[in-house]
Amino acid sequence: MRTKLNSLMIVLALLAGVSCALAQVLIPSNAPAGGQSILYWPSSPTNYLLQTTANPAAPNWMTASNAVPINAVAVTNALPAAFFRLKQTTIPPGMALIPAGWFRIGNYIVDNFYNTATNDPDITDALPTNVYVSAFYMDVNLVSYSQWQTVYNWATSNGYAFRYPGSGNATNQPVFSMDWYDAVKWCNARSQQAGLMPVYYADVGFTQVLNNGDFNDAALYVNWSANGYRLPTEAEW
Repeated sequence: MRTKLNSLMIVLALLAGVSCALAQVLIPSNAPAGGQSILYWPSSPTNYLLQTTANPAAPNWMTASNAVPINAVAVTNALPAAFFRLKQTTIPPGMALIPAGWFRIGNYIVDNFYNTATNDPDITDALPTNVYVSAFYMDVNLVSYSQWQTVYNWATSNGYAFRYPGSGNATNQPVFSMDWYDAVKWCNARSQQAGLMPVYYADVGFTQVLNNGDFNDAALYVNWSANGYRLPTEAEW
């Protein structure tokens, strides 16, 4: 079923801060617990934070507190195996850093005034559960019609096809009247225009950037390792 979204207001997210040059490199450290590993990276990058995870396939990136400079007396590795990355700590213009953390999602309503929690009895398919969300950047403002048009015009001149052109009550007000596939294709176009890696693809191998098609004829695959713009997930929203 094809649905036109008459009042879609897009908020865009960026995976928190791995640059194009550094996003492709995970530095393995497989020294036994209590052993030592030496990590190398270019000296030119600034405003980066060293993070570590035990499983890059389902990462839970944490600040690498067990790493010390090479000129230290001892270099210790508290984990039996780990992977590392450099995360950019500067915030892109127009975006805010949403920190990583746990929260409860589902049919769970908190009243901060009375310090109580309840649920909606009419909702039976959203049992509360605790989820962990990695850090990410999000636009502080909804995508304006002017911003949409700028990327849209670039996209349609570079191989993109949209079902709806989008509308706006004014250039500085939120864009609306497009479908969901238009939104994700617009995200890809904004990524490519900015020199970032697109997030949405038409094939499982991430070789064909999603730039046309809609609900009837386009498969969609998400590259969570890409550093481009995307729509926020349900948990992030």
